[in-house]
Amino acid sequence: MKIVSIAAAFTLAAAAGFSAENPVRQPRLEDRMLAYALLEAEGTPQMMEQTLKTSLEAQLKAAPELLAYRQAFEMYLRNTISFEAQKEELARIYLEVYAPDEIRELIRFYQTPIGRKKAAAGSRIATAAAQVTQKKMQENLPVFQQQLEQMQKEELRRKAELLQSRLPEPAPAPQQPAVPGKDAGKPNEEK
Repeated sequence: MKIVSIAAAFTLAAAAGFSAENPVRQPRLEDRMLAYALLEAEGTPQMMEQTLKTSLEAQLKAAPELLAYRQAFEMYLRNTISFEAQKEELARIYLEVYAPDEIRELIRFYQTPIGRKKAAAGSRIATAAAQVTQKKMQENLPVFQQQLEQMQKEELRRKAELLQSRLPEPAPAPQQPAVPGKDAGKPNEEK
């Protein structure tokens, strides 16, 4: 199943960043609340909800056999890619990137008309960007497949040449010994 492979990859990638050898420092509650406020002001919960729904529908469309498991799959997505599931980690990331004063400044920006417009358009822009990416990938897929086929043929040719070069030289074919007194088909010229 594609989904299990994708989920495993994300899990391994996430685990690599949060190992027992690198314990993550817990930010102060006041700073976490500030980061949550920025996430809310940016429209992150709405954007993540849209992403979750889009992912769910795309996976179900690509693999209709999952329709019978829709509820379990949606629960899995909610436990992994929803805002509530990632809120703590997102807040921690924001606090690593921005100082509390910078977060306050960003919150003020998102409270302006243009900031609210940006926040409101975030999921629409992300969805449109994903569609453009998907379209470009589809458009370029035939060329990529041809390149792969050509590379595979070239690799097979190189391997065949390598194997051929490792074979011993064939022994020369033995010459037929001449049989004395046999000149088949020649008339006897002795008189």
